[in-house]
Amino acid sequence: MNCILSKKPGSYTVVKVEGHGRKFYELGIIPGSVLTLINIRNQGPITVRLGNSKIAIGRQLASSIFVI
Repeated sequence: MNCILSKKPGSYTVVKVEGHGRKFYELGIIPGSVLTLINIRNQGPITVRLGNSKIAIGRQLASSIFVI
């Protein structure tokens, strides 16, 4: 289980989210959901696909998402 910021583009299953529970719940990022990491750079937000939606997530918020 690693933070999504340490991953390369690809599909991952969310194992745990820390803090920001309501925000993640509203986005549909909950344990068991599958995220596809589309774009990750050294700076700025990351882009993920969740279902048919593309979501940009700030790095601080993204550091709370743990995936396998």
